Amino acid sequence: MLDPWRVAAAAAAVAFLSASQDIVIDAYRVELLAASEQGAGAAATQTGYRIGMIASGAGALYIAGAFGWFAAYATMAALVVVGMIAVLMTREPLAPARRRGDVLRSAIIEPFTDFAQRNWWLAILIFVVLYKLGDALAGVMSNPFYITLGFSKEEIAGIAKVFGAGASIAGLAMGGILVLRLGVLPALLAAGVLQMLANLMYVVQLWAGHATGMLALTIAVENVTGGMGSAAFVAYLSRLCSPAYTATQYALLSALAATARTVLASSGGWFAQRLGWEPFFVAATAACLPGLLLLLWLMRVTDTTAPAR
Repeated sequence: MLDPWRVAAAAAAVAFLSASQDIVIDAYRVELLAASEQGAGAAATQTGYRIGMIASGAGALYIAGAFGWFAAYATMAALVVVGMIAVLMTREPLAPARRRGDVLRSAIIEPFTDFAQRNWWLAILIFVVLYKLGDALAGVMSNPFYITLGFSKEEIAGIAKVFGAGASIAGLAMGGILVLRLGVLPALLAAGVLQMLANLMYVVQLWAGHATGMLALTIAVENVTGGMGSAAFVAYLSRLCSPAYTATQYALLSALAATARTVLASSGGWFAQRLGWEPFFVAATAACLPGLLLLLWLMRVTDTTAPAR
């Protein structure tokens, strides 16, 4: 029998190394790409993340079923080499020279003070928390909602794999194009409005009941708009980072953004139980408005929210 403490230690080590790698990859992307390329870079990063999740989820299970868990984990480890080769074939980013000295000050204190020197920095942080709140609030209750309507877990998983994964990748590509054509802030606004309207698809699904065709449409719309919003949002977070402090600032901003998806959206079950499904999803739609209104205000008072690149 496996020792649970060893499993826990191994899981903690993998999570630590994975998070460290994420921070470095994000900093590398932000420093490597020009401002006009951040939208495409965000879309590419998010697309690769989703493909990796499919490969390490369903792909690993298929390999484990056919050849065993050792083969599954060995294959996943081998796939990491793809990223290593890509990095070795790419030039080193030309980041500003960093001052030598106290590590704590240069890695933590200076990134904070640099960000706090910007105009409206507190409003920007509040917007980072609020932007995906409505989308996360509805999304966290989507599976319980589908099950309540009578869909089986197999139906939900099958449709989500076929329509959800493809729609999400398509949405990321569309979000990258939107950022390129409109700019970061207008793309955020357009994608945010679409995300808000997509929450109403759950109400339409409620009216339709146990209808697999409507389920496919609901999942597709939700994933397309969510992908568009994610691409624009990652581009925005990248734009907020100073070239000298990309790793620390992006890590902190992305962690702050995750607050809406975890802490705030965790109340979804409580609200759904007390409000009922239709009022809950209408409320989740309304929860998108504070972030969008704050974005409109930021677009008026600032020409840019990031240092010159």
